[in-house]
Amino acid sequence: MTGPDPGGRSGPPTPARLMEAVAEAVADRTDRSLELYVNVPFCATKCHFCDWVTDIPVRQLRSDVDGRRPYLAALGAQIGFYGPLLTGLGYRPQVMYWGGGTPTRLEPAEMRLVRDALDEAFDLSELVQWSVETTPNDLTDDRLAAMRALGVTRVSVGVQSLDPHQLRRAGRGHTREQAVAAVGALRRAGIDNFNIDLISSFPTESGPDELARTLDEVLGMDPPHVSVYPYRATPKTVMAMQLDRDRLRAWDVRSMIRAYELAMRMLTEAGYHEYCHGYWVRHPEHEDLDGNYKYDLAGDKIGFGSGTESILGHHLLLNENARYADYLRAPREFGLVERFSLARPQRLTALVGGALMTREGVDYGRFHRLTGLHFADLRETPHFASWLGLLAECGGRFVEDAVGFRMDREVIHEAYITHLAYTMSHGLALARG
Repeated sequence: MTGPDPGGRSGPPTPARLMEAVAEAVADRTDRSLELYVNVPFCATKCHFCDWVTDIPVRQLRSDVDGRRPYLAALGAQIGFYGPLLTGLGYRPQVMYWGGGTPTRLEPAEMRLVRDALDEAFDLSELVQWSVETTPNDLTDDRLAAMRALGVTRVSVGVQSLDPHQLRRAGRGHTREQAVAAVGALRRAGIDNFNIDLISSFPTESGPDELARTLDEVLGMDPPHVSVYPYRATPKTVMAMQLDRDRLRAWDVRSMIRAYELAMRMLTEAGYHEYCHGYWVRHPEHEDLDGNYKYDLAGDKIGFGSGTESILGHHLLLNENARYADYLRAPREFGLVERFSLARPQRLTALVGGALMTREGVDYGRFHRLTGLHFADLRETPHFASWLGLLAECGGRFVEDAVGFRMDREVIHEAYITHLAYTMSHGLALARG
């Protein structure tokens, strides 16, 4: 999948022409901060709820060191090509995030290989946070020691639940005991900024009591950051297929909202506050700067690896998970290169949707700097008029002033969960044909 040449020529854009177009777009920009995202598309298991792994064969997902070698070579080639060019344009990384997949599937030597490639390609002296995702079963002492030595400052642990039956039904590769032990291991390693990921309203849960028990135990561990994501059924995942075949029953939207509000109450009573929908901290210094950077429309970002999204100089660049072999063959190429335009406003839905999950919403200046478009013009397109209307039907109330457009913070969770329930049912219906 390719877009038109950024310069208007026919045919897919070359990497060189893409970078020329990026240079033209940022010529007058004084702030050239950058986010680095590194995708590691390997996991121990193929979880039943995860939409990221749907297009990835199990054998590829569980690649060993030999199987990962071609991917790491492609990753190094991509970083080595784009990094110096972006550095030459004045870009300076502020935030780095390694996700996937499970980055801690990499051995310490493999982590060092990727970090060395990044060090050679970028000036990382202004980096303020480096986050790495993990699962409890992959958080070994040797990996933790390597992460500390390399400079990792934050770790996000995919726990999802502490109920043993729920973990099994969700296809997780870790136990409750491993999840509890992971928190102790992080603290012993000196990593004091970490996140615990949880999911609410799993269709395999009998009711909110399971979530309450997990939250109660998690809060007893006193994590700096907690994320709670309402379950999303995505076509082709195991759980979605079980729902489609009536082997499971999805929660109705009111029950999903009540489950999330239970989490809100428990977290608030424990002294946490929600700075973005689903993201909870006690202290601002423990916020996820990757999430802030992305949802606040702070600046450009580049994703290295298959299954990544980049925004550079008003261009959207995508590599799909399903095109893994294409990435190995041509790591400099992107599956899609498209300049943001009012002719294809749907390319901006996720970007705006993420911003509306924050208390600040869409800042007009940052939006224009990032996309090259004016938000007022985007709102007038039929696509966005319809989408904002749907959010309003889902309970969203909007507030606008001279600097931005945001959602009333009191209804963000209700609007988004209602919209999520709508898109889940619509998506599953489309998948059934």
